[in-house]
Amino acid sequence: MLAGGFVLRVLAMLAFRPVMWFGGDSASYLATGLRLIPDPSRVGGYALLLWVLRPLHSLALVAAVQHLMGLAMGTLIYLLARRYGLPAWGATLAAVPVLFDAYELQLEHDIVPDILFGFLVLIALYLMLRSPGERRPAPKPAGGLGGVVPPGASTAAAAFVLGVSAIIWPVGLALLAVLLAALLIRRASLVAVAAALLAGAAYAAWFGLHEHQFGLTRSDGVFLWSRTMSFANCAVIKPPADEAILCPPAGPRIASSLYIWDGNSPLLRMPGGRFSARTNALARDFALRAIAAQPGGYVAAVAHDFALSFYWDRPVHPDAGIVDRYQFSDAATAWVPATMRTPGGGTVAGDQAAYNGGRPAPTRAVQPFASWLVSYQRWAYLRGTLLGVILLGTLAVMIARRRARGAALPWAFAVTILLVPPAITDFDLRYLVPAVPAACLAAALAFAPAESQRRWTMSPAATGTSAPGEDRTSSLPSGSTPTANPESS
Repeated sequence: MLAGGFVLRVLAMLAFRPVMWFGGDSASYLATGLRLIPDPSRVGGYALLLWVLRPLHSLALVAAVQHLMGLAMGTLIYLLARRYGLPAWGATLAAVPVLFDAYELQLEHDIVPDILFGFLVLIALYLMLRSPGERRPAPKPAGGLGGVVPPGASTAAAAFVLGVSAIIWPVGLALLAVLLAALLIRRASLVAVAAALLAGAAYAAWFGLHEHQFGLTRSDGVFLWSRTMSFANCAVIKPPADEAILCPPAGPRIASSLYIWDGNSPLLRMPGGRFSARTNALARDFALRAIAAQPGGYVAAVAHDFALSFYWDRPVHPDAGIVDRYQFSDAATAWVPATMRTPGGGTVAGDQAAYNGGRPAPTRAVQPFASWLVSYQRWAYLRGTLLGVILLGTLAVMIARRRARGAALPWAFAVTILLVPPAITDFDLRYLVPAVPAACLAAALAFAPAESQRRWTMSPAATGTSAPGEDRTSSLPSGSTPTANPESS
């Protein structure tokens, strides 16, 4: 299966050269990667990957690196599932959606941060779940004394990786909150908590140097405001005069996120434009006021958009133009003009050429490979309904067995990734993809043999404590004898 996934990714590299572009989003990330000037409308951590790879002057190499991330995610799922005692066929089955999903493949070939985000989340899960409670021998120092790698080292590393994911996509902040809650329940050290916050703080400081504001973006209030546009009624909200301009325009309501970019958006009437500090602050105040005044409308809007994740056919949301950007059949479409200005004073075409060694870089569809992938995408993807079955089935198994604790963290991550975007702005097809690896991993670990659950899942032993009335369990293979050490009991 891994070899088949590799062949599929080579086919993508042959079919669409050098990469695929997601309109203004891709243009923004590339501009930040070239000039290291943050875009106030979105977090730019992904641009740091582009900056690191820039000296190689190849956009095709960026796609290749992201394809390798896809293969690595499938491999990590397999390794964890095997470590928890699943047979080879079961572990392989859990990795199949990541290795062969057409929308996973499409995003790997796109200049967007979703694959890097999903990869970091899976690394964090691997670090947390691979062997908690195990004391592993460390290399001996020159003096000949042995040592151990404390379990907290993996936990701190996992927390730091999630902190990095938060500067790739803000949903990482919600995952960080889930992880910190788990760490507090397990009485983890403050070192792990500090590691979780370090990466985000460093990015916020860099953002502050350029924008004179400590934070990740200047758009959090704007996006939350757009969430309220699907239900806000200013006759009920009664906003103050300086916020009244942000009331929904007259006429039929459109998808929430479109209110940010629509030509009739109230944001365009704000001094300083869509993403000024004042606009963002007023939009945030309006959104919080709307949610407080119409909590039922907010809950209904979030529930509706969350349910879109589980449709059998891919929903056309927020509109057909956005959905088309995820289709191989439209890969060569120029979604923004080549002359459009980009952050830092460049243009779309100029930035592409500057990054790609002076060579123009619009997407070229090369036949017959492109048509093969267009046909492949019609059938080979994880249906939303099946994703819902995976999540519900995993939850049912965890409740029934009351032992599948290793599955709880990836399951919570998958649900959080699906729920946060509808809660803070809107549903989008690309937000499904990073949830799939975590959901598949959770399903695999939920079905792991009970003996492996006792040996490998997170337990009080991971933090050096024991629950009342519970014996410490060894992570050593059955039948082995531990060497006497201060931890032996």
